Amino acid sequence: MRCMNTIMGTDAKKAREKLVLSEIAEMERKYGMTSSDFWTKFESGIMEDDQDDFVWWSLIRGLDAVRTRKEF
Repeated sequence: MRCMNTIMGTDAKKAREKLVLSEIAEMERKYGMTSSDFWTKFESGIMEDDQDDFVWWSLIRGLDAVRTRKEF
């Protein structure tokens, strides 16, 4: 049973990562900049604090969380 849970967890993790990556790609297309450039500008206070900025920031942080989360 543990093996099945690990496989299902890995598949779910990949699905979450794929979803977050597609949402990040949409933000990059919409605003014509990479997430790296956005992150630098946002963290330095250059970006306006509109809702999309916070969504994009959250997506980047969420991607990091998905990638570092341990599946048991």
